[in-house]
Amino acid sequence: MNVQSHLFVLAYLPAVLILWRLLSSRAGSLAARVFLLCAGVLFCGWASPLSLAVLAGEGAASYLLGRRIARDPARGKPFLWAGAALLLAVLAFFKYTGFALSLTPLEGLFTPPAWLAPLGLSFATFQQIFWLRDCYDGEAGTDASPLDFACCLTFFATATCGPITRVGELAPQLRKPAPFSWDDLSAGLYCFSLGLFKKVILAAMFANGADYGFANAWSLLPMDCALTILCYTLQIYFDFSGYCDMAHGMAKMMGVTLPVNFNSPYQAVSVKDFWGRWHITLSRFFRQCVYIPLGGNRKGTVVTCRNIMLIFLLSGLWHGAGWGFLIWGALHGAAQVAERLLKGRVTLPRPLAWLLTFAFVNVAWVFFRAETTGQALALLRGLFLNHWELPSANFVATLPLEVMSNGLGYLQNLWQEGGRALIYWAPLMLIPAGLALLAAPNPVAQSARFRPAAWKAALAVVCLVVSVLFFSGVDTFIYANF
Repeated sequence: MNVQSHLFVLAYLPAVLILWRLLSSRAGSLAARVFLLCAGVLFCGWASPLSLAVLAGEGAASYLLGRRIARDPARGKPFLWAGAALLLAVLAFFKYTGFALSLTPLEGLFTPPAWLAPLGLSFATFQQIFWLRDCYDGEAGTDASPLDFACCLTFFATATCGPITRVGELAPQLRKPAPFSWDDLSAGLYCFSLGLFKKVILAAMFANGADYGFANAWSLLPMDCALTILCYTLQIYFDFSGYCDMAHGMAKMMGVTLPVNFNSPYQAVSVKDFWGRWHITLSRFFRQCVYIPLGGNRKGTVVTCRNIMLIFLLSGLWHGAGWGFLIWGALHGAAQVAERLLKGRVTLPRPLAWLLTFAFVNVAWVFFRAETTGQALALLRGLFLNHWELPSANFVATLPLEVMSNGLGYLQNLWQEGGRALIYWAPLMLIPAGLALLAAPNPVAQSARFRPAAWKAALAVVCLVVSVLFFSGVDTFIYANF
């Protein structure tokens, strides 16, 4: 089930919120969690009911292994490795079989059935590995019941794109959510509405420019290349930021607080700072489950740099099976290694540090988005051509959504003299407007100290209504593909 759909926003979400609150307050924790599990199963299995068998199978195995590890952590390492290997094998089967076969003469021989892959498999896999690791480390929450574990695994607010939660931080809140309050409901609805608008309107507009630019990477003018890169930078920002806001908002309305997963990453002044703000729970997972077990920074500079590179290569591979993802991960790993080696030797003014970080992130996104490395290199090569001039009319025409294009066409007919300039400049101004919004306050951070106000209510209603009206044709979230 897509969270950016009429069915979810107008039927599923209101019904779940109302019944969850009623059951939590009147029928007790057990009834509320049974209902939540049923709602989660419905959500996760809506598009492919048979995929629930895979999720249930690996979930049962990881839960039982975790409890076995928790009973005797001193002898639990073989079970930890076995559980992690099982979970990664399932993930690799669905996600990397095609890529692995493409490196052999067997390319195209077999493709895992998409209808059997559980929703958000990558996120569920890391959530379960986190559970095994916490059981081994004796962290809080390892006494969770099977019902608690199943509710965490199928929690609809996090199932599609995270954040990657730990059972110990989520299960206690599902057993005993915060009491209902109008402030929490208002804050959650505010976050959800703004996040939905980011996805349905803002990300969709910049996706138009990015799609056109990457499809024509070999023939673009330099300015078109630059704006194509900026468009994808803005698209993935509003797409992922939008989902993080929506997930936080949905949970907030239920009396649950999710870990912060997104915190204005394009304001970062270093690549390390960027990863402390972008997909924060993914960084937390790799730090806790890979970086620290490998020795972290405790075994000298060479081993530390190796560990950093390994983390980011794995991060690239987690995002997708392709050379572009690996190059993207390698670039971020190399940048962090360079920052570590230069720490204390080179100090940049904060504005320059921000500019270099933002430029680097933009360039790295090209490999992340491109279908082939050749396409990525063609787009980057176009930046160095000698024909710098205003963006082409063909590129600009792709930016607005259909209704905006229709409106501009109508105004052009009314204002013949200035219509041509309007058709060109109005869509082009969307890009600086999008860049300006990067400095806007983070709705998730605002929700912690949220105070209802008339203007906030009006903004939430406008964002929600406009988004619902524009649902038709909206793509799935980018991170839902990972």
